Amino acid sequence: VGKQPIRETNIYMYLYFVFFIISGSFFTLNLFIGVIIDNFNEQK
Repeated sequence: VGKQPIRETNIYMYLYFVFFIISGSFFTLNLFIGVIIDNFNEQK
């Protein structure tokens, strides 16, 4: 009690957040492209 978190103590947290950002960006981009392709195929 009464102690603040220490910054930059665990280097593996950087890897976790980089992986999280990359995978989240990939998922969002894949979802966006999927909607565009689905709408394109419906118009054919």
